Amino acid sequence: MPLQALRWLSSLTFCATAALAQTPPPPEPSASAVMDLLRQAAPQVVPFSAEEIDRVQAGKGLTDCFWVGTVSPATFNILSPDRAVTYWISQFSLPEGAKLVLKGEYPRARYMSFASYNPLGQPVDGLADDGIAPDAGSVNPFRPGAQRLAMPRQFTVNVQARAALQAGVRVDEATRPANTIFVPTGEATYQLWLRVYAPDDGLGPLGGAKLPRPVMTLADGSQVEGDALCRGQVVKDQAVRDFRASKAGNQAMFAVPGAKAPYHPAQPVPRWNGFYNPLLTMASVLINTPFEEARNRMDATRRSGFYGTLDNYYMSAYVDDRYGELLVVQGKAPRTPYTLQGNAVMDANVDLRYWSFCKGRSIHDGAVDACLMDEQVPLDANQRYTLVVSTPANRPANARAECGVAWLPWGVGDGMDNPHGGYIIHRHMKPSPGFTQSLWATQKPGDEAATLGEYYPVPAYQARAGFEALGCPVKKP
Repeated sequence: MPLQALRWLSSLTFCATAALAQTPPPPEPSASAVMDLLRQAAPQVVPFSAEEIDRVQAGKGLTDCFWVGTVSPATFNILSPDRAVTYWISQFSLPEGAKLVLKGEYPRARYMSFASYNPLGQPVDGLADDGIAPDAGSVNPFRPGAQRLAMPRQFTVNVQARAALQAGVRVDEATRPANTIFVPTGEATYQLWLRVYAPDDGLGPLGGAKLPRPVMTLADGSQVEGDALCRGQVVKDQAVRDFRASKAGNQAMFAVPGAKAPYHPAQPVPRWNGFYNPLLTMASVLINTPFEEARNRMDATRRSGFYGTLDNYYMSAYVDDRYGELLVVQGKAPRTPYTLQGNAVMDANVDLRYWSFCKGRSIHDGAVDACLMDEQVPLDANQRYTLVVSTPANRPANARAECGVAWLPWGVGDGMDNPHGGYIIHRHMKPSPGFTQSLWATQKPGDEAATLGEYYPVPAYQARAGFEALGCPVKKP
């Protein structure tokens, strides 16, 4: 078991044991049993070999010798990815005294960023599109009010080692040299990820751009690039890594003694849980059980997950369609830019850069079945939406855009023998400074509804016939 998994598990055991000691204890066999279940579900790193990376990427045209792997619906559907995004991965060494720069062009897309990680897959730095100054004579199309289609659109990013980077904590921007992303010092290899969200329609995953080109300057002043750089510095083996629990461990974790809901961990009224750290998210299986108080006393420090990004906050809820044929989610949509159709200007009058809903499976099967991003969700005159999640067989006749409804397919369930289960996840990216009702404004577990207010997505199960009776357009509360 990797060091980080052991640390998380040890912390979980300590917190839960301490909490149980401060509350009226349940029968000792149950307390012992629940701790065993949580231990069994500790996720582990599952790296992929260079041969497997080549096999999965073959024929996709997405990679080169530096950007060796991708996470995407067509390649590695792992780590609960948003399906409107492609994630490119590079793993490389940086010789002492060497400097690395990336020569790139801004894509036509909603968002682009670089992120760096420590050896445990925790994010230690990030550099988003609007923070990257363009080369002389070029335009950055991501800044509020910018011309999105302007040319030329070139940039240069420096990759620099820095000591004392903290996992999940943003670097003080006052200390950042222009156009620089940091990687940890003293490591054998470094991981850098490139993300491109929601490319303009018809322009491919890179939004019409090319992959950033690396150029390395060695300590003696000589430069190396292209195949020579890749042969000497890029390490493809284990560059792509999953992080998952065993099937038996995940199923055992769901079987918490004394769970009150019939299809636990999903609840009859789905309960959103903001993501604070992996331990707290894992312990959400204690909700509505005799051990919920233990979770309430756990560390709620906000940290990113395995290969997460510092520009997103999330919340998720376990779901099960045995509670109802449909899961219906309604709320007010934060304003975001419109970009998919090649819009000319990056709108400045917005609340978030991006939001989405996805239907995922489990921490054993990290695939996502389907997602809808903001522009794909129809809104009424009051900026409100209705989202229906169901199997194709249960899809209501009025669950379509012309009726003002977005439909999300249920998919395969939880990916481990329960076709009814899984989870939904809601993302908020880069809120505008004046928008105070995003997931970024949440302060503690359980305050999601109060913080988001009218932007809180209210979930409820419903029968198909009852929803169809709402007509077209669908009547909303």
